[in-house]
Amino acid sequence: MRKLGVLASLAVCLASGQVETASSRRPSLTTNGNVLIKGGRVLTVTKGSFEDTDVLVLGGKISKIGKNLATPPNVQVINAKGRVVMPGIVDAHIHRGTDATNEGSESITAECRIEDVLNPTNKNIWQALAGGETSGLALHGSANCIGGESKVIKLKYNRPVNELIVLDAPRMIKFALGENVTRSGQTQQPQGPNATPNPQRYPRTRMGVQTVYRRAFTEAQEYREVWDKWNANKTGKAPRRDVRLDTLADILRGKVWVECHSYRADEMLMMVRLSQEFGFKLGALQHALEAYKIAPELAKAGVGVSIFVDNWSFKIEGYDAIPYNAAICTAAGVTVSANTDGVGGMPSIALDAAKTMRFGGLSEDQALALLTINGAKLIGIDHRTGSLEEGKDGDITIWDGHPLSPYSRCAYTLIEGAVYFERKDMFGVDTRLNLPTTLPENRQTKPMNLPSSGDYAITNATIHPVSGPVINKGTVIVRDGKITAVGTDVSVPSGVRRVDAKGMHLYPGFIDAGNSIGLSEIGPIGQTVDTNEFGTFQPDLIAQTAINVQSEHFPVARNGGVLTSLSQPGGGTICGQASLVNNFGWTGEQMGLGRQFLVIAFPGGGGPQFQQEDFCELLGGEMAEHREESLAEILQGTSELDRYFDKATEYLKGPRLPRDLSLEAMRPYLEGTSPIVFKVRTKASIERALAFIDKYKVKGILSGAADAWKLADELAKRKIPVILNPAGKSTLSSNAPVSDYDPYDTTFATPYLLKKAGVKFCFATEDNSGAFNLPIRAATSVAYGLEIDDCIKALTLDAAEILGVGDKLGSIEVGKIANLVLADGDPCAMTSNIVAIWLNGAAVPLESKFTRLRDQWNRRKN
Repeated sequence: MRKLGVLASLAVCLASGQVETASSRRPSLTTNGNVLIKGGRVLTVTKGSFEDTDVLVLGGKISKIGKNLATPPNVQVINAKGRVVMPGIVDAHIHRGTDATNEGSESITAECRIEDVLNPTNKNIWQALAGGETSGLALHGSANCIGGESKVIKLKYNRPVNELIVLDAPRMIKFALGENVTRSGQTQQPQGPNATPNPQRYPRTRMGVQTVYRRAFTEAQEYREVWDKWNANKTGKAPRRDVRLDTLADILRGKVWVECHSYRADEMLMMVRLSQEFGFKLGALQHALEAYKIAPELAKAGVGVSIFVDNWSFKIEGYDAIPYNAAICTAAGVTVSANTDGVGGMPSIALDAAKTMRFGGLSEDQALALLTINGAKLIGIDHRTGSLEEGKDGDITIWDGHPLSPYSRCAYTLIEGAVYFERKDMFGVDTRLNLPTTLPENRQTKPMNLPSSGDYAITNATIHPVSGPVINKGTVIVRDGKITAVGTDVSVPSGVRRVDAKGMHLYPGFIDAGNSIGLSEIGPIGQTVDTNEFGTFQPDLIAQTAINVQSEHFPVARNGGVLTSLSQPGGGTICGQASLVNNFGWTGEQMGLGRQFLVIAFPGGGGPQFQQEDFCELLGGEMAEHREESLAEILQGTSELDRYFDKATEYLKGPRLPRDLSLEAMRPYLEGTSPIVFKVRTKASIERALAFIDKYKVKGILSGAADAWKLADELAKRKIPVILNPAGKSTLSSNAPVSDYDPYDTTFATPYLLKKAGVKFCFATEDNSGAFNLPIRAATSVAYGLEIDDCIKALTLDAAEILGVGDKLGSIEVGKIANLVLADGDPCAMTSNIVAIWLNGAAVPLESKFTRLRDQWNRRKN
C-alpha cells in the first residue's frame, strides 16, 4: 500500500507539471570552488555592509571582497545585482542527515556516535540548504543525560560522508536536562500491539540528574588518572579499556565540548557549576529557554546559548520562554545563536532571528550574528565560517530580498564556493516581484497608554481599510464598540478621546481561522487541555463552553495583532463545534461572536505522507515515520462517517424518542445553514471531501488542505474556500510539502496559486502558543507570488467572509466592530511594532506573559 501511495503521489505531481526529484535538485551551475559573486549588497556581519560589492572565492576560500573585481580566468560569475549576499547560516542544533537520533536505553551512552549514522543523501539536508543553512551541529537526541558524540558538519548534500565532516572542529557530545531525561511527564504506558513500554529508568528527578553527572565524572576522573599514570611510562599491563569512560575522560581533558539540552534556569545554572567543578568545556546551552533569568551568570562563566527564539508553552518547562530571551542575554554579554532543532522541511530560521529586532530591539547586525558568527563560535568553527572575510571558507548565501524580511527568499547557497542549492522557480512566481534589499527603520515605538473604556477618535493615521484604498492622514471614530466614521474629512464629536496616530498605520484586527487557543494551555499537562474528547462522533461538543478566558495565550496573540480566533476541538472524526471568539472578554459568552462550525477530521486527511515525528527532541523519544492509513482504513472511515450522516438525516426527519442530542446538533449543518470545516491534507482526501459535500449538500470549508493547489481550478469553480496553515515555521519539521515529489517551496507558493485560480482562502496557525506569529508567517508567501495587499486581506476580510462575519469584522468600515491594530509600520515586518489595539472598541493593554517576564528580569540588579 505504501509503494502504491508513493506511485500515486508521483503520478499526481507529474500530471501537475511541478515535480521535484533528486536530479532536479542538482544545481545547473558548477563552480569547482571558484566563483565571483558580482554587484550585491554584501552583509559581512563582522566588517559592515557594502552596496554594489563583489565577493571572489578561489579554491573554496574567500579571496577578495571589493567593488568591480576582475573576473579571473575559468571562474564562474553569479550576478547578485539587486540581491543580498551574506554568510551561510550556521545552525548549532540539527538532526538532519542522520538515520537515527536517540539511544535512550541507558542514562549514559557516551560511546555512541552520530558520525556513524550520517546520511548525506537525506533530502532534509537539501531542504536546509534551501533555507540558507550551510553548517550545523548534528546532535544526538535528548533522551538521556549523556547521549552520543555529535558532529559538526557542512551540509554537502549527496556528497560522501567524509566531505561533510569539519575535520578541525572540536569534538562535541550531547548532554540533556529536565523532563526529557527524567521522563517524569510520561505517566501512562503506551498502548497498542506495537507499543514500546516506557522504561522506569533512573533518574526520575532533577536531583537524580545531577547525581548521574557527578557519579559519571567521578568515575571518569579515576579512570583518567589510571590511564595517565600508565601512559607516563607504559610499564606493565595496560589498564582495562572502556569506550564509554574513554569519552568521559576526554571530556574532562577538554578534548570534547559539551552541548547541553536545557530549558529551565535552575538546571542550566547547575550544569554551569558542574562544568566549573569538573573543568569541562561547556560549548553552549542548547534551547536555553530561561537563559534570560541567569544571563549575568552565563556571561561571567563565558557560556553561550543556542536558542529557540519564540517557541513556548509546548510543555511546562517551556512555559516561561519569551522572545525577549535573545535581547536580554545579548545585553548581558552572552553569545546567542538561533537554532531550529531541525528534522525536515525548509526552515525559516532567518525569520526567527529577525524577530529579535521587534522583541528586544536588536540591531540588524546583531540579528544576523544570531544566524552566523555566533553559532559558528558556539560550535568552534568561527575561524572558518560565520562571516564574510578574506581567508574564510566560501560559505555564502544569496537572497532575493533582505534575509531578515519575511518578503525574501534564498536564491543560492554555496559551501566552499560550490553551489549546493540553486532556486528553480517551478511555479513561475519569481518574475512578479522586486524584493526590498534593505530593512525599514526599527523605531521601537513604545505601546500607547490608553484608557480601556470610552469612545475614541484615531486621527492622522494611515488607514488600511482592506475593503478600499489606503487613506492617508485619516480619522476613525469608535463609539459604543463600533466604527461610526472613517475618512479624511471627519469631525470629531465632543467627549471623544483623541488618539494622535501621526506616522502610524491602522489595520483591521487579524483573524486566526483555526487554533486551540483557550482550550489548550500546556499540551503534555492533561488538566490544562480540553481539545480532545472520547468518542468518534461528538457533534454536540461546543468549544466556547470550555474557553479559559485567563489563558496566557490570549494576550500573547493580541500583542501580535491577532484579535479573533476560531477555537476548535480536535478529537475523533466529528470533533465537535469550533467557536469564533474575540481574543478578549471577561467570560466565554462575552468573547463569542455567535458562530459555530462543525469540525470533521476527514478520513485520510491527517498528517503528511513522509514526515518524521516532530517531537523527537521535545519529548526525548526516537523519531518515527508517520504511520500511513491503509486504503482499507480510509474507506472504512469514510463509510462510518456516511452512516452517521445518514443516521442523523433520518433522525431529523421527525421527532424521535429517546432524544439524541448529538444527532440534533447536526441540524444546522445538514440543513446547510452553518458550515462544516473539513480537515484535509492530501489531494485524495480533498477529492473525497468534495464528493462528500456533494452527496449531503452541506456547506463546506476545507482546512489544512496542503494539496489544494493541485485542485485549485475545481475549488474555484465550486467556490469552496480554503483555510491554509501558512509557511514561515523554523523549528523541527518545517514547511514540508505533502509529497516527496512536490517542490520544496510548495507551502510558500500555495497561497499565490490559489489566488491565481480564484480560490478564496485565509490562514490558520493550528496552534495556541504560536497564534501571535500568524501575520509574520503568512507574509512569507509574499516572496513566492502573493501580493502584500492580498496577504493582509487573507488575514482580515477574506477570513471574516469565509467564517461568515464579513458584515462585522475584517475591514475598517462604518458599522463594523472596532477590532483595530495600530502599528508604527508594516505589521508583518520585523522592524515594525504594534503600539495599540482595540477589541470591541475597547483599548486593550499590550501586556502579556512575555512582557511581564521581560520587565521582571530586566529589573534584576545582581
